[in-house]
Amino acid sequence: MEAPKVRVFRVEGMDCADCARKVEDALNRVPGVVKAEVSFQSGKAYLQLEVPQAEEEAARALSALGYRLRPEGEEKGGLPGPWRWALVSGGLLLAAFLASLFLPGLAPWGYRLAALIGVFPLARRAVATFRQNPFSIQTLVTLATLGAMLIGAEAEAALVVFLFLVGEVLEAYSVAQARRSLYALSELLPRRAYRLKEGGVEEVPLKALRVGDLVRVPPGERVPADGVVVSGQASVEEAAFTGEPLPRPKGIGDRVYGGSLVQEGSLVVKVERHPEEGFLAEMERLAEEALLKKSQAERVVDAFSRRYTPAVLLLAGFVALVLPLFQGDFLGHLYKALALLLIACPCALVVSVPAAIAAGVARGARAGVLFKSGAALERLASVRHLALDKTGTLTLGRPRLVRVVPLGIGEEEALALAKAVAEGSSHPLARAVREAAPEVRAPLAEGHRTEPGLGAFAWVEGREVGLVRPEAVPLPKEVAEVVRELAQEGHSLSLLVEGTRALAVFAFQDTPKEEAQAALRALRALGLRLHLLTGDREEAALALGKALGLKPEEIRAGLSPLDKLRAVEALAQEGGVAMVGDGVNDAPALARATVGLAVVEGTEAALRAADVGLLGLDALPRAFRLSRMTMAVVRQNIALAVGLKGVFLLSTLLGLTGLWPAVLADSGALVLVTANSLRLLRSRV
Repeated sequence: MEAPKVRVFRVEGMDCADCARKVEDALNRVPGVVKAEVSFQSGKAYLQLEVPQAEEEAARALSALGYRLRPEGEEKGGLPGPWRWALVSGGLLLAAFLASLFLPGLAPWGYRLAALIGVFPLARRAVATFRQNPFSIQTLVTLATLGAMLIGAEAEAALVVFLFLVGEVLEAYSVAQARRSLYALSELLPRRAYRLKEGGVEEVPLKALRVGDLVRVPPGERVPADGVVVSGQASVEEAAFTGEPLPRPKGIGDRVYGGSLVQEGSLVVKVERHPEEGFLAEMERLAEEALLKKSQAERVVDAFSRRYTPAVLLLAGFVALVLPLFQGDFLGHLYKALALLLIACPCALVVSVPAAIAAGVARGARAGVLFKSGAALERLASVRHLALDKTGTLTLGRPRLVRVVPLGIGEEEALALAKAVAEGSSHPLARAVREAAPEVRAPLAEGHRTEPGLGAFAWVEGREVGLVRPEAVPLPKEVAEVVRELAQEGHSLSLLVEGTRALAVFAFQDTPKEEAQAALRALRALGLRLHLLTGDREEAALALGKALGLKPEEIRAGLSPLDKLRAVEALAQEGGVAMVGDGVNDAPALARATVGLAVVEGTEAALRAADVGLLGLDALPRAFRLSRMTMAVVRQNIALAVGLKGVFLLSTLLGLTGLWPAVLADSGALVLVTANSLRLLRSRV
């Protein structure tokens, strides 16, 4: 037997969370389908197929329920929703209204015809899904329509059906817009690329690119794939997925993402990832995975909605069958019960949370914030503490040589000797030495060797010279004083030695990221309490903290990975904590935090352990603002859905409203919560 294969499909006709549940249940009962997961927000079904034939069985099962299963990539054009039925029903309703003015005897038949034709697709769907959900909105509207016709309210029956169909069209359009916004990132990639070859440039389709290809990106064009700049200088705009409107300068050695726009200048880029597997594709994949994982608010609303509908239906039965025994007026109470049937549908309430979560995840993807689940987005809104790693998170993680203190030799000679030794070492400080003062050339060296915990050594001009840790060798008093002063200033140090003789002290500093200070300022403005947790020396941590505006009591230095984990555990008990890191040593703390956030440029271990990926440090405040905005929209949506239902439930019982206001309230509430959620896609974060 073949191993289960995961296939992705688009489900047509799925316009509410209740539909997604029905589709998922139906697919999980299909022989040959090992597991099915369905996301209403993305409109997709993820099927683990044991045998290829199961795909056809799954399509037939959904077709019987009124849905259509299409392989991903097969897009259907035209307007979404039952717009043709709405158009026919509306035309007949208008004709019946005109007949009531000029041929009154024909008007009732016109209204009946409009109601019957309009309710036909709803009744068909209700019959197909009755076993899975006897209380579906299609069933309730069908019963209300037929009941209204039975008591002689043909005009209202026709109006109810028409309003409901129009509401379904508007709902389907809103959902389609939300899904289109969610996947709009892939449209940023160009359709062609200019690949360099011997003798010139060839224009090729995007799919023809391979890892290692060199492509030219002229001004005004988008980068076709993730890669590294090998020549050229340019201003590149990455606003579509970083949220930063200002272009950034890019030059040799800089990384660029597929879909970013070259505004000025020209670049030659070496392709590192195929366009279909690049950063944009990864963002879409993470967004899809996030939409499959329900937040706590979604689970609570789902549980409430499953109790709400039976409760209102019981109330409708009481109004229709019991109250007439005491108050009479059977037809009047039956009319109220039919209106209650429409109010019993919880569609707007069920959609209120996932619609907002989907919009929040999609907006985050366009702002450099990759939420891995709706639960992470929800939890981030409630945390009050923020723990930050130092190296690679607040700093560039790339130290540079800032000072040379020669001891008995010239500064240029000291730097030349150090460069000769550094040629044989991959240590970050050795790299900083090699990159310093390009005009100083290193003499020929041989016999390079490295001693862990001590330093690097090489034979230069007949003598062995080393770059070592100052703590590893005994130092004369005057040299020790120099080392102590530089260490107190927060520098990382390396000592150039010949045997036991110190020749020079080299001071290094890891530069804070340009956006670090502004990001921390924005985070403070959001009311977060900041904590710097680092394994670096206390002097270096305090120096960085001073540069970034952190208070000494907010800094904890010299921490092991276990110490970081314990610190995060303690903060988690004090109102929740978000942890930001980028290294392997941060992975345990990221996994333990209320919400773990990892910088995308960091290690794969950190990204796997985190709940949220950040394209850059400047995306961190946006993540918090977006999570809070999304949860505010969730609360607004629930208030709208429950409030409108409550108002019309009460007004129907009091006899103030009837059938058509009830369906208008249901469809209106659904359109309102969807439109309110879509606001997030255009919000400034």
